[in-house]
Amino acid sequence: MKVLIVQENGHHEANKNFRECFSLQRAFRHHNHEADVWGNLHDNYNITPDFNSYDIIINLENYSLGWIPDLSDISSPYKIIWSIDAHCRGTQVYDDMFASGKYNLLLHSTRDFVKGKHSAWFPNAYDDDLICRRSDVDKQHFIGFCGNYVKRKHLLDRITQKYDMKSDIFVIGDDMVNAINSYRIHFNKNMSNDVNYRSFETLGAGTALITNYNEQYSALGFEEDKNCFMYKNDSELFDKLEHLQNNPELVARVSDSGMEFAKKHTYKVRVESLLTFLENML
Repeated sequence: MKVLIVQENGHHEANKNFRECFSLQRAFRHHNHEADVWGNLHDNYNITPDFNSYDIIINLENYSLGWIPDLSDISSPYKIIWSIDAHCRGTQVYDDMFASGKYNLLLHSTRDFVKGKHSAWFPNAYDDDLICRRSDVDKQHFIGFCGNYVKRKHLLDRITQKYDMKSDIFVIGDDMVNAINSYRIHFNKNMSNDVNYRSFETLGAGTALITNYNEQYSALGFEEDKNCFMYKNDSELFDKLEHLQNNPELVARVSDSGMEFAKKHTYKVRVESLLTFLENML
């Protein structure tokens, strides 16, 4: 297979290697497929690809849409949108792109957004070439958070007040991996009814995840007290944190089993699943 992955290059130098397009490219190459990346701000952006030469074109661009090429007349058998941030923007922009005839498959990272026979659930993942447990980083913090404040600040403030949580706000790239590795527990609260990147990245780094529950976690194989910790409300969150602070052996055991479980949710596994799905679709 010859694959083209379309996404704008990152604006932050520290995070460029962590862009989804490069993670997906590495995964396709791992499975011995030719994979190119193209889009705004990439070095090759001024060279228009021969779109018809690709078997699969995957559009990962979820924000800067003004430069997206019109693929209506492109003959590639698979023209795919992977909506990775619809929980932030809503689905209309992707529905409109699909309806325009440019694409023939719409993948959503959030299951609730799937509708119609040309739409499918395709969850987020993590890049095991970049994210792993680092033996040279001491897990010195009982609990930490690496991310942004959006829809989480009230809980972050309460956790920090009670447990002196380590907060790494807007820390990205390799520094993010080091930060997550320094926590024994990584706090998460999804912005919507989804399973965000942090959930997979945390497990991949060998850190215990505590996250707000929704049914998609169960569908993906997340299990309470086995490979993660989950809460359904604020009160339950603080009850669990109190319990976990007094049971470090449980935290360590769940960290280890979570890291093993995360191997089912790498980009390499997602690519394998996608290729099987496309074969069945054809």
